[in-house]
Amino acid sequence: MITIKDIAREAGVSYATVSRALNNKKDVSEKTRIKIHKLASEMGYRPNVIARSLVMKRSNIIGLILPDVSNPFFADLARSVSNAANLAGFSTMIINSGWDPANEQQQMRIMLEQRVAGIIIKPTGYYATGTYERMGVPIVAFWHPSEDKATYIEVDHKKGTQLAVQNLINRGFKRIAFIGGTDTSPANQLRLLSFQKTLQTNSIQLHHHLISFGGFNAESGYERIKKLMSGPNPPDGIFCGNDYIALGALQYLREKNYRLPNEVGLIGYDDVFFSHLPMISMSSVRQPRDIMGQRAVDAMLEKIDDEMPMAEAKKIMVEPELVIRST
Repeated sequence: MITIKDIAREAGVSYATVSRALNNKKDVSEKTRIKIHKLASEMGYRPNVIARSLVMKRSNIIGLILPDVSNPFFADLARSVSNAANLAGFSTMIINSGWDPANEQQQMRIMLEQRVAGIIIKPTGYYATGTYERMGVPIVAFWHPSEDKATYIEVDHKKGTQLAVQNLINRGFKRIAFIGGTDTSPANQLRLLSFQKTLQTNSIQLHHHLISFGGFNAESGYERIKKLMSGPNPPDGIFCGNDYIALGALQYLREKNYRLPNEVGLIGYDDVFFSHLPMISMSSVRQPRDIMGQRAVDAMLEKIDDEMPMAEAKKIMVEPELVIRST
């Protein structure tokens, strides 16, 4: 059976472009639209999404589960996924898991009851092997928490952390703190490993009392840096698990009149909108949310159109970028 994948390969375009062309979306040029429709006709393509909806009683809805949609990073990611899905003729059901693994799994079951065409998920922790495969629908993850055959899209967290910590070292900081998010977060665990390795590579001492996990919010960042700066051997460099944690740390440091970036260096993670506001101007590791969302939807469209949606797993890595500002 001819699939969108076959048409995309023949036309030399993405799966999303083929889907948008076949659904007569406005953002595809007339030349491309004609070419795609002609190829589809010549190759004998039958729209599997419609056929699958009728036979398997699946909707044209893609489920999206995120840990915290109030966080600008996840809000941007949701917008990116929703826009890309809409252009391909799909609606998006967005669920907030609240960093709760039990709630996350419950929401996945609800989505299956709603007959979603597939689920895109940012998992809050690790899953037992076989969890995704038992879902019976295509799964695309932002990070892969199990041995299942699931496609996942992720920023290279090891590289992003290395860029941030190496920058702090190059600026002369030697007592560098790791202020992470929850200890169940796979991304945080990857960043901690890279943090430790970067210090080791540069012969910088690892201070275990400067490593902490907690909430992904500003209050958590404020309280934890307050404790560290008030204790023995306070840090002179700080790497944070996200920009909210860094914002809380920055608030405390400015209240206490620490001079940034000369006396203390601070780098966040995500590069959300408030990081570049003039009164904040915070250095951060940028995760390209638009690219991540688009690639997640492209991967989902490929799986929806595939006769064996769990058969092929792909690792799609996205490059981070260190953005240096005033901290």
